Amino acid sequence: MGITLYTNNAFSSISDPDSYSPGFDTTLLRRAEIFTYTGIGSNLMPGEGLPSVAGTPSIIDGTPFAQFANNVSIAHLNLGIQDSEKQTWFIYFNPNSDPTQRLIMSSYGGTSPSNLPGAGIMVSAAGTLQLGLGYHDTTTDAYSVSFATLGGGDLSKPALLCVTLNGATATIEDLTHGLSASVTLTTGRVRAPNTIRVGKGAVSLWGSAAATSQIGAYFVFDRVLSVDEKTSMREYIRRCIQAKFPAEIL
Repeated sequence: MGITLYTNNAFSSISDPDSYSPGFDTTLLRRAEIFTYTGIGSNLMPGEGLPSVAGTPSIIDGTPFAQFANNVSIAHLNLGIQDSEKQTWFIYFNPNSDPTQRLIMSSYGGTSPSNLPGAGIMVSAAGTLQLGLGYHDTTTDAYSVSFATLGGGDLSKPALLCVTLNGATATIEDLTHGLSASVTLTTGRVRAPNTIRVGKGAVSLWGSAAATSQIGAYFVFDRVLSVDEKTSMREYIRRCIQAKFPAEIL
């Protein structure tokens, strides 16, 4: 399924099964959904696989957001791909003034060889937005996570978040509010990828069993995007969302 937004008219999206021409470079775009256009569990990028839908996530009436659950197999997406050495994620997230600890988009599964720590976005126990970068320490054989905390974030406002995974370094950016934070693994610590999920992580529970997250769109590229490409992505997602919800600020 492809979608091209031609104007800012709310009904101007079309589906094209053979191509996807959004105006940016779609090279190695693996997964892409804007829920107000695609519904839940589709993929804008032709020729790529579909996510698996667990439970019954639903679009919140009158908003561009779908609601997902942090708990077990309830209401989330399994993207069927892992975090990788070179990757860029985008996610339009509404914190909804909720500081509850939870995974937003993550491949965290644990800290053992059978439950790898992956990488991902979370709300910490302290109510801050964080990026976790999982690793295997080749000296101690331990598995753990290093964190980058996005200082100055406002949980009362939606934000377009971007994660860049570039070897041993990971960066989280709030493109809406101009914030960023990075973490770099030290020598002897190597990445420990796992399967990416939207709405939770690759684990039965991390944080509150009652926690929910509101997400409007996500994109995953298997490459590191340039600054200019990130700007183009932000503009594209903003045009699509604002065509139906003009008050949304991205």
